[in-house]
Amino acid sequence: MGNIQDLSDLINRASGGASGAPENIFFFKVGRIGGAVAGTPVAGRTHSIWQYEGMPSGGTTPSVGEIPTKNTSGAIPFTNASAGFEKWMTQIASTGSVAGTLLLYDRLFHDGGFNATATTDQTVQGDPVSPEITRNVRGTGNIMFAEIVTIVGTTSVSLSAEYVNDEGVTASSYVNIGATGFREATTVRPIPLVGGHSGVRAVKKIKLSATTGTAGSFNIVIGRPLAWIPIGLAGAAGWRDYTTGLPGIPKIEDDACLAFLWISSAATVPEFFGTISMIQA
Repeated sequence: MGNIQDLSDLINRASGGASGAPENIFFFKVGRIGGAVAGTPVAGRTHSIWQYEGMPSGGTTPSVGEIPTKNTSGAIPFTNASAGFEKWMTQIASTGSVAGTLLLYDRLFHDGGFNATATTDQTVQGDPVSPEITRNVRGTGNIMFAEIVTIVGTTSVSLSAEYVNDEGVTASSYVNIGATGFREATTVRPIPLVGGHSGVRAVKKIKLSATTGTAGSFNIVIGRPLAWIPIGLAGAAGWRDYTTGLPGIPKIEDDACLAFLWISSAATVPEFFGTISMIQA
């Protein structure tokens, strides 16, 4: 954990000693996108909160491949660590209007405008890869997913992704999109890794096995999961204290694009309020 010596040192830094520079960051998200009510999540499935309005404001939908940062619209703002220090998240808490689970992640790469009726190759980062990710560049622990922006068709099809794993090896994997529960706006379709792989460095291209029947639009995203926050009941707070509990204190890289995914327990558009606490060491 960088230069954190023990719990007393951590408490000292969290209270402003030893140049700990503590930050307590407030966030809230409401179920609206572009001034309209967001689509209703499918219970038990993963959804993106990236475009939800609130603080921070709704995220941008990329038109080209890019490396989002803390300055990208939609990212949770924070202060980078001072020279010679590293940033660490010590606590995170949230409450919501519906029960479910929040996932805080670093949005490492995204590209958008992919067509759910096209059956030819659609380039993502290409070969050679460009742009390459600039955080967690080794790739271990990174995930990749399709993020539906506008509803796609009713036909279930296979989406293949040619990606570079954490060892620099190119492989292909598959997930289905389209049909009820897999086509709605904000739906996230996690793309699994080939057996034995532990992460993703890049997605070269994607291809659909057939048309879903409606062009729609979806993004391809690479992210690094940082924290789960379970919200057991509507209006109740979910809390993670990393100073005394597993899995240790997550490191927040400079310029990280902090964003949320959501797994809902009910088909209800959610709202969230919460805080994130950080120190440097």
